[in-house]
Amino acid sequence: MQLHAAIDEFVLYIEIEKNYSVNTVTSYEYDLQLFLTFLSDHGCSTCLNEITKTQVRRFIQYLLGSLKQKPRSVNRKISSLKSFAKYCLIERYLTNDFTHGIESPKTDDKLPVYMTLTDLKQQFDYLERSQSRFSMRNELMFKLLATTGIRRSELVSLTWEQVDLVNETIRIDGKGKKERILPLHPHLMPLLASYKASLRSYQNYLLLN
Repeated sequence: MQLHAAIDEFVLYIEIEKNYSVNTVTSYEYDLQLFLTFLSDHGCSTCLNEITKTQVRRFIQYLLGSLKQKPRSVNRKISSLKSFAKYCLIERYLTNDFTHGIESPKTDDKLPVYMTLTDLKQQFDYLERSQSRFSMRNELMFKLLATTGIRRSELVSLTWEQVDLVNETIRIDGKGKKERILPLHPHLMPLLASYKASLRSYQNYLLLN
């Protein structure tokens, strides 16, 4: 079986049967197509059962060297290849796992630095005193992050339909299309109401850019 055909089958599998999010499916497809392009450009066979570990290691070397990608990004591509190879083995498209024994490059990730309660209070005090055009939006944005624990990507995509002012909750559509309901802090409710009243016209998204 040719690699491009196996990639098509795998992408359909994770999209339809596994119900992965659009972004996740796109990431997998991009990583695998990049590997396919690498093999083609370097004169390697794209027959699934002729792919070797050496070619995978050269692909990693190419990512780190020629493309100057960071270890975290390379690790994601290795993970995509491993998931793809596992699928191909289960479907019997592949007889030997060409990713077996392939290790991910080490990352030198630093531990995150968290704000103290004193820092957070100072930040809130500053936002509450601010008179800028987007002062109320900024205050709401930071207080939502601090009190709900939602991700940045979830915050910027929030819509008013996800906010329940009556029950004081917010619905989050997270990764893998998993939905969760979070309580809103009572101190946020007057701010939410004031912010909504301040908007000149209806908008679907919660936070104006």
